[in-house]
Amino acid sequence: MKTQLKKWICAFLITSFPIYTSCGNQNVFSSLTTRDTKQQAEDYINTGDYNSSISLLEPYVSSNPGDQQAIGLLATSYMLLAGVNVLNLMVSILNNSSNSKNNFQAILSAMPQGNQTNITLLTKAVTTLNLISSSQMNANQNYQLGTAYSSLAILIIKADCLNASGSISTSQTNSMSTTDANSVYTYLTNTQTNFNNAGIKSGTNTGSGMLANIINQINASSGASNSAKVINFINSQQ
Repeated sequence: MKTQLKKWICAFLITSFPIYTSCGNQNVFSSLTTRDTKQQAEDYINTGDYNSSISLLEPYVSSNPGDQQAIGLLATSYMLLAGVNVLNLMVSILNNSSNSKNNFQAILSAMPQGNQTNITLLTKAVTTLNLISSSQMNANQNYQLGTAYSSLAILIIKADCLNASGSISTSQTNSMSTTDANSVYTYLTNTQTNFNNAGIKSGTNTGSGMLANIINQINASSGASNSAKVINFINSQQ
């Protein structure tokens, strides 16, 4: 079953996110505009030079906030620089999950380091993708935004709640600020919304489905507020 799901994920990402995958020697950006700025940014992304792509695209998107292709390229550059590769992320979550608690541990393990640099990059990715109004977003853009939101939420959890050995710490989790806990709640709620808009339902059969399902688990946790539910859920996943 997991092999079939992996094949489905690969097929979906190859057709939906050419910015993350490539086939042979084809130019994975052949469908995009040949405008010099974006073409050069595409070349940078293909060679893994995400900083140069960002430097090129940030002023371009600032001057052209309606260019959805450039928005997607810039958000992708932020995400890849932060260590979020959609294909690798979803396959890793799927391969390392087996039950409800283990699913969350698999998600934590699959995500990059929860440092401020990566959190800032993912915040920029979310902000950039939100330049596209929700009414104009297609399924692929919703999928990318859902991934960015969930990654940002998990990195905040990793930064606040994990000890030096990478395990959930009850004391650190209980000290999580209300602001951070509420942000996690909002980002994971948005994750589910965007994945739903992309045709991805909450569940345990795919990595994205597991990410979409976290907010359901949080809402089922005890707590008088959303922030309390987030903290209690995290503590329950030890």
